[in-house]
Amino acid sequence: MMSRANQGPYLDQQQGAYTHPSQVQQQYVQYAAHGGQGMTRYQDPNRVNYGYSGYQGQESIPMNTYASNQQQGSPYGESSYALTPTGNGAYANERTTMLDQNKSAADLSQQLSMQSSRTNLAGPQNQKNVADAGIPAAKRSGKKRRWWLWPLVAIIAICIILAAVLGGVLGSRASKDDNKTTSSSGASGIGARSPQNNITPVFPQDLIDSANKAAENGKTDKLGYTGTDLYGNPVFNSDASTAAPSSGGSVGSCQSDPWKASNNVNNPRPEHPRLIAPKYLWDCLESKIQNDAYLTVWNYSIMQNASAFADQDPVTYDIDGGLSLSGILDVARTVQQRVKAWAYAWRMTRDTKWRDRTMKELQVAAGNTSQPFGDPSTRWDPEHFLDTAEMSAAYAFAYDWMYDAWSAEERANIIDWIVTYGLNPGMQLYQTNQAWWSQSSSGNGNWNCVSNGGMIFAALAIQGDAQGNASAVVKQVFDTALPNVKANCMRGVYEDGTWSETPNYWYFGTNAQARLLSALETATGSDQGLMDQNQNWYKTGDFHMYVTGNAGMFAYGDNGPNKFGTTANQLFLYAQKSGNPRYALFQRDRADASSDPLSMFWYDPSTKGAFWNGLALDQWFNNDQGNWFSMRSSWTDMTGNYVAMKASNATGHQTHGDLDAGDFVIDALGTRWAGEYGSDNYLSKNYFASEDDSSDRWKYFRKGTQGQNALVIGEQNQVSSCKPSNKFESSGAKQDGTLDYTPGEGDVAYFVSDLSSCYSQRENQVKRGIRFLNGRRQILLQDEIKSQANTTQWRVQTNATVTLSEDKKTATMKIKQVNDPNAGTVGTKQLSSEVTMVATIVQGPDSATFAVHPAYNKKENPNYLYGRNQVPQQDTFPAGVIQQQGTTIPAEIPDPEVSVLSIDLPANQDINLQVWWQPQYSELNDADKATPKNVQLDDWSLTSH
Repeated sequence: MMSRANQGPYLDQQQGAYTHPSQVQQQYVQYAAHGGQGMTRYQDPNRVNYGYSGYQGQESIPMNTYASNQQQGSPYGESSYALTPTGNGAYANERTTMLDQNKSAADLSQQLSMQSSRTNLAGPQNQKNVADAGIPAAKRSGKKRRWWLWPLVAIIAICIILAAVLGGVLGSRASKDDNKTTSSSGASGIGARSPQNNITPVFPQDLIDSANKAAENGKTDKLGYTGTDLYGNPVFNSDASTAAPSSGGSVGSCQSDPWKASNNVNNPRPEHPRLIAPKYLWDCLESKIQNDAYLTVWNYSIMQNASAFADQDPVTYDIDGGLSLSGILDVARTVQQRVKAWAYAWRMTRDTKWRDRTMKELQVAAGNTSQPFGDPSTRWDPEHFLDTAEMSAAYAFAYDWMYDAWSAEERANIIDWIVTYGLNPGMQLYQTNQAWWSQSSSGNGNWNCVSNGGMIFAALAIQGDAQGNASAVVKQVFDTALPNVKANCMRGVYEDGTWSETPNYWYFGTNAQARLLSALETATGSDQGLMDQNQNWYKTGDFHMYVTGNAGMFAYGDNGPNKFGTTANQLFLYAQKSGNPRYALFQRDRADASSDPLSMFWYDPSTKGAFWNGLALDQWFNNDQGNWFSMRSSWTDMTGNYVAMKASNATGHQTHGDLDAGDFVIDALGTRWAGEYGSDNYLSKNYFASEDDSSDRWKYFRKGTQGQNALVIGEQNQVSSCKPSNKFESSGAKQDGTLDYTPGEGDVAYFVSDLSSCYSQRENQVKRGIRFLNGRRQILLQDEIKSQANTTQWRVQTNATVTLSEDKKTATMKIKQVNDPNAGTVGTKQLSSEVTMVATIVQGPDSATFAVHPAYNKKENPNYLYGRNQVPQQDTFPAGVIQQQGTTIPAEIPDPEVSVLSIDLPANQDINLQVWWQPQYSELNDADKATPKNVQLDDWSLTSH
């Protein structure tokens, strides 16, 4: 969770990797770093990861800010990273530091020095490595997460992303004074309507003026936002378009595709470029930029990042946790991020400096210079094939997009590098049955999408140009990887749109899938039957939108590795393919939309309107393996209320889930009050062993039931393969086009889950319900438990400062400042005013009272309920991973800054426990003070309260 200083909206943010104390920070350049969502951050082992995953996770920084910080000893040597929005969470480089544009050089130096001692708790979207998902027990002995905790100086700037993250425990420990709240008979809308923190501008004013002039030229939408709040949410301009979503028509002087496609994978488009952006699309891009506000600012951001990247030295061969763990995944994604930016800059300017800088990077990563870059037999680390796939895709971009820049000899060299270090090793894994990620049991996750997708993408780039054995390997890739990706990756999205792993792993899987989908269509004329495998795939756009809260994502489960260059911009492509412009409208105002060259081709500038106009406030994602729901008071008032709850089993998620049936998050007043921790240390022993009930994974505090906002019965974990029975109802409220939308007094939504099977009991023994009250201004959480032989503990993880009333029936939670939120900023951020949430036990046994203790994972801590002597032994790093041998990996990431708010419930009696959550608005009406009705869960209805 987050630090008491209210780190982020989520406890669950992606944690960062561990950085060895001997490592110092390297130089980072922060350019065009917007508040993105879902960025990854490095986490201090002493703090919880709150989160920023997905979008809302990061605060933006003005694009005209350019600052650098000298950091030494970075695994990437001298190289620095420009913050480019990467997905929800995933922003450009975790190692980047957000700098205040108004500070002097001396102030910046001091700021960086202070930042180097901070750590970031991330939640759902930001984290350092770990290749992830689904590795069989035998292969996963220690997943890939950089054990070393990057000094964290560098928190990347862009958000989502993602994110993902996004949801962390909320708040910070501010004062313990119980401030009085003003009450009034007539309350205005929900929340304060203005962000509870300073707005960070995203673009310089002259660029905004140029962008809006372009919109005027093309009769397209003006920029809907020019700044973000603390969590990377766009703060919409008062003149933003509020029309119903629409798309259609042409913008710019684009011609139709002159190629008569064969739709045959063996007969590709003859000329280059052919991947994602054929020549005819490049030819009209400048015209489209001149007629669209978003393309204007994105073009600027990409070019700024290209320049920032070019000033850095080539990447160095940095192994994270050993080649079989996280390997060189960060290195590979960094190369890809740079190459995409330089290839874009070259095609837009034809300046040879971009060609030269790209070739320098390619030669280094191919071991073709005096700079060491791994052993030839394992150069791109096929043992951890994500690394190989991402590097292959990077070289594919260089070969295809810059085809005209290279001499015949240079093209031949790039083809050779792709085949020798990428495609050949991949096919060897298939032929020796070592491609575990290609198997049905572990193929429905990001590993399959990224691994197969990278190989096919690279094969498409060099198809027809590769000769002899190289040509034969290309055909083998199509014959093997293409059928496999259709059979497995395409199962990664459930029929309701939910991603099979976690909200943060959504970024990796869908980004790779979209890249492959787009390349197949432009290179071969069709998707080769890819989308036929899952008719519900595009619904995953809804999943991403609804899992994004006001203070980060509902980032349940693990957060994943760094999201270098991994954004949520696949929503632009999915909007075009599905005919649903909402996906594009939602994404275009997110920080990770800019700085990604793919946005320039996937975004349809004819898309207009407000994504929220006519959009339902609530949605239930009803799937046995990923059953969850979210509800909110507004899509545009980020100080409003957001509630999400998950009630499903913990199996089938590539060993990335938690034992979290009944887990929930609450956002209100511009921050998060009940949050999640996200990942633990990926290198911990048996962390990815299995999802069986006896797995060591569940012995880790953050993965077991005690680390969730859930009920713990008899100090035992839930059953991993349980199947809750759920009910959801909503009044069906949809936001209109107005930015200041307020729900009606009768608008309500609720979710009730029979969790009995998760506690090895027959139905109707353990139930939990949560609902909005009083026009979505308050929340009621209700638990009904039939007589149990063991005691039950109600638990909520929070970063707020908690003060209990004399009778301990009321908990007053306060947040004044946020430390290292899931935004792209490092340091403490003051909310515009201290905010308060009051939780009251309004129904329950006489003995039911609140208790609050730090969630520090130590044997003597009362909140560490079980597993005190069962936590797996610490692992020792493999030889050669670090210079100082014998260093051990902490068994768990302690959470000293997070509090557990708990209620102990007696055994041997029926329990009806109701906890009333009351955000303390600046104005309270009489209904805000009216105690909720006592209605049994079976009798809950839309009108029961």
